Amino acid sequence: MRHLNNTVHASQIKTINMTTADDDEVILMPSIMLSDIACDISGAATVLHDMGQLFHLIATRQIEPHAAIAMARLANDTANTWVNLLYSQLDIINEPLAQTGFGKEDACAY
Repeated sequence: MRHLNNTVHASQIKTINMTTADDDEVILMPSIMLSDIACDISGAATVLHDMGQLFHLIATRQIEPHAAIAMARLANDTANTWVNLLYSQLDIINEPLAQTGFGKEDACAY
């Protein structure tokens, strides 16, 4: 029988409690999972900001039409990539949410 030296016991897990006195449901998740979600939110927000700047340039006619078309194509591809990534994250967090009183968050149909 092999002994694993890297076994983590409950007493070794660092817990950061963000709950308040009136919280009646709590989900424990690894910090790496929360970090992944935060990174994805940050990435999506950056893309939305960039797209807003692109739309501003197009609306104020600060770029040539052919450049606007090329940039819009790239923005569309980027938006589709981020939509897929965020829906993937939604699937991951919906699993524990389904077990709570909040339930799953439905993805928008597009």
